[in-house]
Amino acid sequence: MKRSCMRSALTACLLSLSLAGHAEPEPGAQPKPDAAADQQRWAAFPVIASSPETGQMLGGMLFYFFPADGPGKQASTIDTMLFGTTKGQYALQISPNVFFDAGRYRLNAMVSRSLWQANYYGIGADSPDVADKYKSSLLQGSLTLERRFNETFVLDILGVFDKSRTTLQGGGLLETGRVPGSTDGTYNGMGVEGGYDTRDNTNSPTEGVVARYRYVNYTAGLGSDLAFSQQNWDFRYFRKTDVVRDSVLALAATVRRAYGDVPFRYLSSPDGTLILRGIENGRYRDNDMLALQSELRAPIHGRFSGTVFAEAAKVAPTLGDMGASRLIASVGVGFRYALNPSQRFNVRADVAWVDHGMNGIINVREAF
Repeated sequence: MKRSCMRSALTACLLSLSLAGHAEPEPGAQPKPDAAADQQRWAAFPVIASSPETGQMLGGMLFYFFPADGPGKQASTIDTMLFGTTKGQYALQISPNVFFDAGRYRLNAMVSRSLWQANYYGIGADSPDVADKYKSSLLQGSLTLERRFNETFVLDILGVFDKSRTTLQGGGLLETGRVPGSTDGTYNGMGVEGGYDTRDNTNSPTEGVVARYRYVNYTAGLGSDLAFSQQNWDFRYFRKTDVVRDSVLALAATVRRAYGDVPFRYLSSPDGTLILRGIENGRYRDNDMLALQSELRAPIHGRFSGTVFAEAAKVAPTLGDMGASRLIASVGVGFRYALNPSQRFNVRADVAWVDHGMNGIINVREAF
């Protein structure tokens, strides 16, 4: 079924500011660029945007970098993000990512509070353009402890918490109560993740291979109102190329599956930020999803770099039904500004032609 352009058009103005503290060297002393006092500690930028769903949106992001253990080592960080809109929506998120014992252990946590309006289009790749509108008040958190073995293998233990209050606006399928997750609920889960990971940097890799598996189970024993599970297979490949000077080729494939009494927000779906850039988050959802991504990244000048990318995704009730499902594609270009060059920590602005319309995305770190 041919679809019209996405009704939501986002325009954004981005201002970037990098803040660093430097100590003055003693007279006659040789510079030590990797000393803790010389490393950049702060980065921040504001975002101004508008869309029909949010009205005017104003917010910003603030990042703190702990001193890295040495040259080429990735620094621990604390991310803080805050947004508000003229339609009474807001989101606050704090996420520390801390490395221990020379990088052998990593602790990642996330706490967020939000009140946001969203659309429910139904299930499947051919769901109609007409959506049920709802507002979600969410309190969410996650905690992950990772152990790295021999610089190649990783094993994670993780827990997630999600308490939601849903306000439906007007009639529609959600008001029938037949859609799991359409009422207030709490969803708690525990899981594991692990596999092979040789990326030289997780912010913006230039080389390495990823083959990881993730499983999360939500049960009544953990206080979850619904019993379901999620699985994710993640494959990525990065290498330097001569297509453009100092360019990097990045490839990825993702398989997601959901089982049980799955709340509709937890169904497999391209989010529009990390997968199928530019698509509305939740526009297409089903039990299973298959996504393929490719990107060429190259420096432009100084802190600026650019990308071209192509992505495709399918959703279906099962993996066996993927052949009959409609393929959704995203093709676009992007620009990067290094907020912290030594950590390859970029803010990215991507513009994509997706689902018969143009859309833009602003975020930090690479999509994959």
